Amino acid sequence: MGVSQRHISQIENNARNPSEQLLKHICLRFFVNENWLLTGQGEIFTPPDEAVKDLLKTLTARHGERAVVNALHIIMKEHGLAVAAGRPAARADTGDPELDRMIDTLYLLWSGADERLKNWISVQFDIAYPKSVIAEAEKKQKESQQLSAG
Repeated sequence: MGVSQRHISQIENNARNPSEQLLKHICLRFFVNENWLLTGQGEIFTPPDEAVKDLLKTLTARHGERAVVNALHIIMKEHGLAVAAGRPAARADTGDPELDRMIDTLYLLWSGADERLKNWISVQFDIAYPKSVIAEAEKKQKESQQLSAG
């Protein structure tokens, strides 16, 4: 934490007061409730949701929102976890960033949609991708798979 043992000893023996920065660092590092640390009142540890919010705020300020979101996505994927709107989510990982963006956008729209919006999305999808286009793509994919297998 960048504080000498002597400094800690002086704080413990009431010879020095800890700086506000040191108190915040202790709270963030060990998930200690700042109110408890200052007054002895309340819960000792910060509730998990508050601890995560504080950590995300710090990381976002340091690294930027996009970097933090990407890191969370990787970590959650490594652990088989994903959450969106309170339920399991799927994030595209095709290796093509533009395709991933389109799939993720469609999923986001669909997962938060009411029936009216879902109907509209379905109609737009059918207009953009008629059954004949999908059938042709499926045929090409099947032929490609047969060529690589044989």
